Amino acid sequence: MNLLIVDDQMSVVEGLKAGINWKAMGFTRVDTAFNAIDAKACLKAQEPDIMLCDIEMPMENGLQLLAWMREQKMETRCIFLTAHAKFNYAQEAVRLGGFDYIIQPAPYWEIKQVVEKAVQDVWNGREQSELQQMGKAFYQQETAIIANVLRNFLYKQPNTRDVATLEKLGIMPMRELDGYLVMIHPLRWETTEKLDGTLLAVALGNMATEIFEPHAELSVVAYMMQEDCCALVLQSAQGEEMPLESVVRQLMFLESVLTEYMHCTVACYLDGPLEVNCMPSRWEKLIAMREDNVSLHAGVFVREEKARVPHTFRVPQIRSWYTLLKEGYTEAMEKEGCDLLDKLSENGQLDSSALRIFYQDFMQMVYHAIEGSEDKMHQMFHEPADLELYRNAMKSVDSMKQFLRHVASHFFAPAPVEDQKAVVAKVRRYIDEHLENELRRDELAEYVHLNPDYLTRIFKKETGWSLKEYVVHQKMEEAKVLLQTTTLPVSFIAAKVGYCNFSHFSFTYKKVRGVTPQEERQGTEET
Repeated sequence: MNLLIVDDQMSVVEGLKAGINWKAMGFTRVDTAFNAIDAKACLKAQEPDIMLCDIEMPMENGLQLLAWMREQKMETRCIFLTAHAKFNYAQEAVRLGGFDYIIQPAPYWEIKQVVEKAVQDVWNGREQSELQQMGKAFYQQETAIIANVLRNFLYKQPNTRDVATLEKLGIMPMRELDGYLVMIHPLRWETTEKLDGTLLAVALGNMATEIFEPHAELSVVAYMMQEDCCALVLQSAQGEEMPLESVVRQLMFLESVLTEYMHCTVACYLDGPLEVNCMPSRWEKLIAMREDNVSLHAGVFVREEKARVPHTFRVPQIRSWYTLLKEGYTEAMEKEGCDLLDKLSENGQLDSSALRIFYQDFMQMVYHAIEGSEDKMHQMFHEPADLELYRNAMKSVDSMKQFLRHVASHFFAPAPVEDQKAVVAKVRRYIDEHLENELRRDELAEYVHLNPDYLTRIFKKETGWSLKEYVVHQKMEEAKVLLQTTTLPVSFIAAKVGYCNFSHFSFTYKKVRGVTPQEERQGTEET
């Protein structure tokens, strides 16, 4: 806290500076000036919190000084000191925003009391300013702050003070009152411009405000990262009852808005009315509802307490699918599997448990069909995208159908050892007969109807060479024979073994044979 004393009488200035214990009042700095010009210099150097100023001074009086300060947007509290109790002085001081007016001579205790009031006013102003800044920051981040508080509340990690504060502000539901809990789960996007979770929550929050606020209903939205969905909490802002039928109608309207304007189909899982305090435990039940919607049906689903009836789900068609796979009819197996999933979905026979059993039976059948071959399993699920299909297959019917298609398109029953030898021999013959071609790995695999990775492994196992190494070796052996037994130009020989680039051929030949093609021919001629 800083103080400036301004008076054209040095004795008055020094008396005020020494006559009051300013440090005890919280002032860390006390400056002095003997006229308005000196005062302006002090004010420009550092704006004080409080100024004690005489009115009648030569050249420029205290009122003129205060008028200049206000033009400079200075907020210093100004307490005037004057020996003349003129009403027009007091009136002008008030008009300019002066804090108080003291008739001199005045005892120091009286001056001290007025300054103490000014000090309190400064502190109040600072506190108000901080609150305004906090309010501005909160307004700018309001959506994110509310979402974070709601998210932690539903995940059972609440900051009780934050929840209570937002309740008092009327922007969070009251925990002791009833409300509705909704999970909004995006199912499919009909456009490539899919919103990420945070943006989706903001859009949903704006829509919910427009839909529910006219009915005096408070709505709060948060994106729930763990479930990749949004949570919506509804409560009457006036503490009145919210009929379930009304909430369902409003959610159906929200669903239609999302479909029409955001091209996103959603499922809304609704629970309530229930006390807001109970919502964290009920959130887990909505998660279970979502997991059971493996057919990805859109709509509004109200949670009901149902006793689960244990049942045994099996896939009787699994034996015939095994036969189809073993005999190479992978597309037929895929079609039958997808048709069965569609039929079960239409009949309402699929939930998360049934889909999990379907997945387990199917994978057991596939593993049996490949005779437990780890190589074959690695073939099918080698790439990161393949592993993602493997992990997500049980989440929905759509994911399971994608999984079936992937297995069908990548399935090759492992050949017996004697068949592997025959396949490798067939590939070697093909390479020897087509040395003039580039001979890529995919081309060789297609020739014997095998997966490229699988062919590479069995070829290496049988020959000790990788496909690429063997192809290069055979090409260079053929080139050596032509160099040693013919007079064909070296460039022509390079072309005959599939090398259009002569420099590449020469480099490869030197790497494999240890000599250049020209040196190879010269050595033969000298011999």
